[in-house]
Amino acid sequence: MRIAILINAVLALLTELGLLAATIAIGLLSPFPPVLRIALAVVLPAVVIAVWGVLLAPRSPRRVGPRARLLAEAALFALAAVGLALVDAALPAVLLTVITAARLILGAAIGRV
Repeated sequence: MRIAILINAVLALLTELGLLAATIAIGLLSPFPPVLRIALAVVLPAVVIAVWGVLLAPRSPRRVGPRARLLAEAALFALAAVGLALVDAALPAVLLTVITAARLILGAAIGRV
């Protein structure tokens, strides 16, 4: 069980970093003028950080329950994967989806979502 908890924690860290990297990439690769792309590359991760900090962070006073947390995480990662696919970054979208799915399934199985 300890190894599953460790693997889940490592996958959680990697997927969360991947989520932030994805939002930056979506902004920078979007088909808009450079100033707007840079603005998106700053605003998108800031929105994700704000949502995560308020609803999903372990020490947040407004942290949602396990089921809502699972749904919120899945929604954030799904939006990031769709965003990556829309800016022609299909391989990173697939990788983010597969690794996130593995992490969420493992987390749900061991009660660590």
